[in-house]
Amino acid sequence: MSGNTSCAGQTARAVIVSALLCGTAVPALADDLDTGEHADIVVTADGSAESRARQRDAPNIVQSISQEEAFRLLDLNAGEAIARLPGVTIGADKGVGHFVNIRGLDADLTSTTFGGTHLPPPDPVTPQGGGRAFSFDVMPTGVFGSLTLTKTNRPDMDAEALGGTIEISPKAIPTGRDHFLTARLGSGEQLSRHTGVVDLSASGGIRFGDKNGGGPFSIVGSLAYYRDALGMDDRRTSYVNKASAPDLAWSSMSQSYNTFRHVTKGGSIEFAYEPDADTRFYARYLNTGYQEDNWRQQLAIKTSGTATANADGTYTSPVKQLDKSLRDTLLKVNLQLAEIGGRNKLGDLALDYHVSFAQGREYRPYDTISTFTSKPGSANITYGDAGGYYPSYTVTGTDPFGTGAYKLSSLTNNDNLYRTREWSGAVNAALPTALTGGANESIKFGVAVRLRTNTHVINPYTATTFPSTGPAVVAPGANAIVDQSHYSNGPDIDIDAMRGLWSGGTGTGFGNNVQADAYAGGLSRQDNRENVFAGYVQGEADFSALHLLAGLRAEFTDARYQGNTGVPITSSAAAGGTITNGKGSILVPTSSTSRYTNLFPSLQARYEFSPSLIARAVYSSTIARPGFNQVNPSATIDAANNIVTTGNPNLKPITANSFDLSVEHYLPFGGIVSAGVFDKELSNYIFNRTQSGGITDPVTLAVLGNQATPTQVVTYANISHAWVRGIELNYDQHLSFLPGPLSNLGVSGNYTLIDSSADIRPGEKGPLPASSKHIYNAAVYWDDGKLNVRTAISYAGRSLWSVGTTRALDQYAEARFMLDIGASYAVTDNVSIYASGRNLLNTPKIRSEGTRDHTVQHQLSGSAVFGGVNVQF
Repeated sequence: MSGNTSCAGQTARAVIVSALLCGTAVPALADDLDTGEHADIVVTADGSAESRARQRDAPNIVQSISQEEAFRLLDLNAGEAIARLPGVTIGADKGVGHFVNIRGLDADLTSTTFGGTHLPPPDPVTPQGGGRAFSFDVMPTGVFGSLTLTKTNRPDMDAEALGGTIEISPKAIPTGRDHFLTARLGSGEQLSRHTGVVDLSASGGIRFGDKNGGGPFSIVGSLAYYRDALGMDDRRTSYVNKASAPDLAWSSMSQSYNTFRHVTKGGSIEFAYEPDADTRFYARYLNTGYQEDNWRQQLAIKTSGTATANADGTYTSPVKQLDKSLRDTLLKVNLQLAEIGGRNKLGDLALDYHVSFAQGREYRPYDTISTFTSKPGSANITYGDAGGYYPSYTVTGTDPFGTGAYKLSSLTNNDNLYRTREWSGAVNAALPTALTGGANESIKFGVAVRLRTNTHVINPYTATTFPSTGPAVVAPGANAIVDQSHYSNGPDIDIDAMRGLWSGGTGTGFGNNVQADAYAGGLSRQDNRENVFAGYVQGEADFSALHLLAGLRAEFTDARYQGNTGVPITSSAAAGGTITNGKGSILVPTSSTSRYTNLFPSLQARYEFSPSLIARAVYSSTIARPGFNQVNPSATIDAANNIVTTGNPNLKPITANSFDLSVEHYLPFGGIVSAGVFDKELSNYIFNRTQSGGITDPVTLAVLGNQATPTQVVTYANISHAWVRGIELNYDQHLSFLPGPLSNLGVSGNYTLIDSSADIRPGEKGPLPASSKHIYNAAVYWDDGKLNVRTAISYAGRSLWSVGTTRALDQYAEARFMLDIGASYAVTDNVSIYASGRNLLNTPKIRSEGTRDHTVQHQLSGSAVFGGVNVQF
C-alpha cells in the first residue's frame, strides 16, 4: 500500500542543514562587502593552476584534477572527482560513485593506472559483463595527489585504453620544499537513515639524509579512513510484456530496505633515493579497499502474469506468490600494488624502468538469502501509476505484511572469491636526436610486459531441507516503512535470529546436497591467463610553434581461458570429467587459447599560437580486449531444448581509430576556455547475441551431436563497425575583472554532446551502451583567499544500460541531475574549516525498460551533510 509522504521534506532539510554549515563563514563575507573597497585579489586556486599547466604543456590531450579540487565538494573517491571533467560520467551504486564512462563508452573500455602502473579490476560485476572496469569506490580521495585523464593515447602508454586512461598519481613533496603534512578530520550524517559518518585522511612527506636538512632520501605516505552506515531503498518492477496483457501490467514487484555498514581504508607509502637530478630509485606500496556488511529486507509480490484494466486507470492481477526475504552479506574488496623502479641518465641516454605486482580481489565470506513464502489461494493486487516513481498498490484477499501465512521455503549461501593478479615490467629509453632539423628533437623507445591471471571461485550452498518455520519466529517486530516513507514492508527479519536458526548449515532441520553444490560451484569456476608483450618507438620535435609527436606501438597477446561445462555422463564428452551432480551430469574441463598482434600508430600535433592559446590535432589508436566472462568457453547446455549459453572463444578485441581537434585558451588563476571535437571509429565491438549455431567448442559439440535444427546459442559476438562522436566545451574563469568584492566570484561549466551508433541487434541500429547524449557540469563559486564556497550541478542524460532481444526490452539508465554544495574558510594559514552537502536533491537512480514509463528500478540513497577541519603544514 502506498504512503503519502514525499521526499520533499528530507530534501528541504538537507539543503537547510548544508546552508547552515556553510554559513559559518558568512560573517567574513559580510565584512568584505561592507568595506566597499576593491581589495587586492587573492585566489587560492586549490590546485587548479597546476592542473591547467599539466594540460597545457602535454603533447597529447589530457585533463587533470588535484586532490585539493576534489575536496572542495567532498568527492568521496577518485571516480567522483574525475567525473567533474568534460565528457565523463560515473555510475553510482549505493549512493557512491563506482564505474567511470569516458566519452560515451562503457566502463570496461576505460583503463586505470597508479603511478603509471596498470590497476586490475577488484570487482567482477560490470554493466556490460566484461569484468574489466575499475571500481573507483576502492580509491578514497585521501590516498591520491592528483588525477589525469588521457583522452588521446601515446605510443609509450599501454594501448588497452580505448575509452581513455585515468592516471591516479600518489602524493609528492612539493617542488622546492623538504617536507609537508596535510590532514582532514571530518564527520557528518547520512540523512537516509540518520546515521553518522567518519571521514579522516592524512598525507605527509620528508626529505632526509643531510644534517642541514633535506637530503637524497625521501618518504611520502598517505592514509584514509571513511565509515558510514548508508541506508538505501530499492524498488524493482518486471512487466508481463505479452500481447494478451495491458502494456504496464506487472509480472512482479519487489521493494527492499537496505542497510550498509561500510568502512573504506586506504594507504600508500613511497621510499625514494635521489642523489642527483639524473638518478632516482623508488619503492612504492598501495593497499586500499573496503569492507561492507549488507542487510537487505525485501518483500516481493509475484502475479499470475495476467491483468485486468480498470475504469479508473488501474490494473488488477491475481497474486501467485508472496516472498519475504533477508539477504545477509559480508563483502571485502581490496586492491594492492607493490612496485620498485627508477630512472638514470647516462650521458644523453635517459632510462626509466619498473617492475610491479598488483592484485584486485573481491571476497564474500558469506552471502545468505533466507526466503519465506506465502501462496494465497485467492488474492489480488490492484496498482496504478505503474510507470511513475511511486506507484500505489493495494493487496486484497491476504495480508502481505503479516507473518502468519509465510513459511521458510528457501535458503542459499555463497562464499565467493574473484581475483585478478598482474605482474608487469617496463624499460624505456630516450635520446636527443637531430634527424629532422626540429628543435628539442628526441626519440623514445621501450618494451613492456603484463602477465595477468584471473580466478573466480564460488562455493554455493542450497538447502534441500529446512525447518517448518514462519517469520513470526525471526521477525517479531513492528511493520517497517521503505522507499523513504512511501510503502509498508512488513516486520524486518531479525538478522541474529536467522543466523542462529541456520547456524552456517548446521542448524536443526537444515540439509543440503553436497555433491550438487560442488557441481554448481565447479560450473562457475574460471581460471584465465592473459599475457601482453609490447614494444614501441616514438619521436618528438618542435618546428617553431608546432610540436609533433609520432610513433608506433605493437602489442602481442597470448591468452588461455579455462572453465567447466556440464555434460551428461552418458555423452562421449564425459571422458575426463571431474564432479557429478548426482543427477546424470558431470563437469568436464574446457579451455581455449587466443594469440594475436596489434599495431597502434599515432600522430599528435600541438600548435602554440601564444603561451595561452593552444590548438591540437590528433590521431591515435587503442584496444579493448574481450572480458573474461565473454570469451571463456565454458557452457551451460540444455540438450532437451537445444539451447546453449556460453562465452565466445572466437571473439576479437575491440580496436579504435580516434581523431581529435581542439582549441584551448588558458586564463589567469587556472581558468580555461576550450572547445573540441572527437570521433572514435570502432572495429569488432562486442554485444550479447542469441544466434543459431556457430559453436566450435568440441565438448559442447560432442554433447549436442547431430541436431535436426540449429542450436540456439546465447553468447557474445563482434560487430564489424561502430562509432562514437562528440563535441566538448569547457569554461572556467575567476571573474577578477568585476568591480569590488564581486571580483572574488567565479563560474565554471563543461558540456559534452555525444552521438553513437552500432548494430545493437542484427540489422538494427542503436546507441552504444553507457552513451549519454548530453553531459554537463556547472558551478558558481566564491574565492577570496580565505572563504571558498562552491555550488555545483551535474547532469548525465539517458543512456542504454543493457540490450534486450527487442527494442521494447532494452533497459536504460535514466537521466540524473545532482546538486552538491561545499564551503571552506581559512581560519589561519594552516587551518581551515569546511562544510558540504552531497546529493542535496535526493536524486534517485532509475532504470527503465523500453520507454521511460516502464520503470524497472527506483533506488534512493538520500542526501548527506559533512563538516570538519583541514590542516596543512
